[in-house]
Amino acid sequence: MKYLVTGAAGFIGAKVSEELLKKGHDVVGIDIINDYYDVALKESRLAPLLKDSRFVFKKIDIAHSQDVLDLFAAEKFDRVVHLAAQAGVRYSIENPMAYADSNLVGHLNILEGCRHNNVAHLVYASSSSVYGLNAKTPFSTADTVDHPVSLYAATKKSNELMAHSYSHLYNMPTTGLRFFTVYSLVVVQTWHPIFSPRKFWMAKLLILTIMVICGVISLTLMILLKALFVLQMLSLLVMISGRLKKERQLQVLRRTVFITSVTGAQLI
Repeated sequence: MKYLVTGAAGFIGAKVSEELLKKGHDVVGIDIINDYYDVALKESRLAPLLKDSRFVFKKIDIAHSQDVLDLFAAEKFDRVVHLAAQAGVRYSIENPMAYADSNLVGHLNILEGCRHNNVAHLVYASSSSVYGLNAKTPFSTADTVDHPVSLYAATKKSNELMAHSYSHLYNMPTTGLRFFTVYSLVVVQTWHPIFSPRKFWMAKLLILTIMVICGVISLTLMILLKALFVLQMLSLLVMISGRLKKERQLQVLRRTVFITSVTGAQLI
């Protein structure tokens, strides 16, 4: 099957693309690659995907309707995984238009592309933010979600309503996923222009050398401290031994004086 994965440079999108390729599917990934967060991180996610001949990447803004419709018409996707969106609750206060463009107009463009090209199933990213002021826990998909507390949440609730209406009007299967926080460990190597790989390894060698020197110093200090402890113990033993010797001498002296006193008394 041929899949479209929007937001393919994102954390979830890249992983979904990877799994689809493992299962033998063809994948077209699209992403705007904006600078909402580090572009190098997005490029690092795409790099291993591009090594697979069944993966094709296109830089497309889903808010541009003609680009999206042309893509659908040319590729004839079987299924669509729509993950592209302007994310973040706080940022929606600073830049609300970005959310209207990507999350509302962009989502509508994806729905239109699916409708006009007989896509078998659309899976799209909603958000747990739609639960808003819901005080009941644990959350349930049956809960009322009419009280979003951010524009981001409101756009995701709108996505669900839009998808529901398209499913009803055009008999188009859609599934929304209300993601909570999704995270994982990601290690990315990026080189600053003044910090080449050679300098990087030199720096690592320098750090390793410093660590070895620190280790040797620490070991030497430990040995010195142990030696000092042994010396203190020996000194203490000598002192105790000296005191015991003096005690014995005093006891002998006392006995001698006592015997002398007794002898003298008898003589008198």
